[in-house]
Amino acid sequence: MKVHLMAGLMIGLLSTSPAWAQSLTIINPGFEDDVIPAGAFTVQVPTGWSIYDPSGIINQTDNAVGLIRPLPGVEFFPGGTPEGNQAALVYLAGAQNGAAGLQQTLADTLQPWTTYVLTVQIGNIASGTSLPGSSDGGGQFYNLDGFPGYRVELLAGGIVLAADDNRLDGFIPEGEWRLSTVAFTTGESHPQLGQFLGIRLINLDHAGTPEIPNIEVDFDQVALVASAVPEPATWTLCLLGAGGLGLRRWRRRRSATTDFHPV
Repeated sequence: MKVHLMAGLMIGLLSTSPAWAQSLTIINPGFEDDVIPAGAFTVQVPTGWSIYDPSGIINQTDNAVGLIRPLPGVEFFPGGTPEGNQAALVYLAGAQNGAAGLQQTLADTLQPWTTYVLTVQIGNIASGTSLPGSSDGGGQFYNLDGFPGYRVELLAGGIVLAADDNRLDGFIPEGEWRLSTVAFTTGESHPQLGQFLGIRLINLDHAGTPEIPNIEVDFDQVALVASAVPEPATWTLCLLGAGGLGLRRWRRRRSATTDFHPV
């Protein structure tokens, strides 16, 4: 009984303390800003994003970034995309072991006492034949079996704070999507406080075989939520306040018992 009472008092006190959670602004998080023909893919850098290419392998031909707008019920992604109609693609069929992808620097900066949760939908594209309107002119078959691995990074000032580094083929079935989650919490101090936040979406480009080439990773529905973390001083005040309320309630009960005189 006492445990439940104290827990209730603490929840009541915490609910009166300042708290917030907000979605931070990402430009073109669902890759819908550049509208492409239905069923097509295009080789282009999505609006708001830039190429991440530490090894210098992106040539926009056999190693490329772009957009895809799959038709539901058809090849590539029969179930469509998680958000809207389009998704980003990172296609690495040339040089191996040269991870590359897309990145964006945000207008928000890393703040103290804050939890950041980055979520991204990751797609494992199925094999299929391109449709008219695509950058290749359409009618070309692509063997996209296998999965080259992905990494989703949360950064501040260009330094990686946390990442989801997934190298397992088979984690995402062919033609389907799965959610990637990256979380990071700051305290009172951190070397990157005040630095601009950033996001990277990376194709790890793990080597494949002619039968299972491990070529493409697709990304969609990028979101970053920041929420307040109570500082230690706040928790201390809550505990002291809960203890004080509990003590006063106990004293009132004891007083009521003491003052009772049976007839």
